[in-house]
Amino acid sequence: MASKRIDWETLEPALRKLKKDELLHVLRDAYEALPASRVVSVFSEYVDLTRLHAPAHSRKSAAPKRLLDAVQRFHTESLKGRYYESFNVNSRNYMETSEGTELWMRECRQLFDTCVEHSGKGDHGEVRTAMDLLFELLEQLDRGDDEIVFFADEGGSWQVGINNGKVLPAYFDSLAAVAEPEEYAARVVEVIEEHASYDSEKFLKAARKAANNTQRSALKNR
Repeated sequence: MASKRIDWETLEPALRKLKKDELLHVLRDAYEALPASRVVSVFSEYVDLTRLHAPAHSRKSAAPKRLLDAVQRFHTESLKGRYYESFNVNSRNYMETSEGTELWMRECRQLFDTCVEHSGKGDHGEVRTAMDLLFELLEQLDRGDDEIVFFADEGGSWQVGINNGKVLPAYFDSLAAVAEPEEYAARVVEVIEEHASYDSEKFLKAARKAANNTQRSALKNR
């Protein structure tokens, strides 16, 4: 079951009783739980990030790892049912979604968006792995064989609102950078069939554009 949201008025007095080191641990956990795209917007309210001078190589290596860590955590918590929050369905509320479902869909979209950003920066290995984990969760929603989230009516990955026109070309770019030709071709076909069969030719064109010559030949043979 998804954890119920705790009112700030209830949580704040308990936090004030913590020691400084304990509060730093809480902040670290909150930092790690944030999607990479939200870290700057949240912490820049309280810290002048322009004065932080981490080495360039450290910044480059930490960001994609943070993304992959966030996706792996999201994947694990999804399978554990953290976001699953049901309610009694009737004729009046069958179109509604629970707070846990809304939270899951929002975080899933944010993580895909962050993957797209990192693909553009060349973090292809991490992006390929991260997106595969996210695609796996969407596929399990469509199969309905895991209680990841609760849909009052018939649900599926289509309700999450993933922008395939942006996500799939970025995924193909990262996949092409790390996959052997046959692996590339097989994975492209699989992802399009699972997530974009409604416009397969458009996305096959994007996959051919991302591929090198041998990958393109393998894709053509399939």
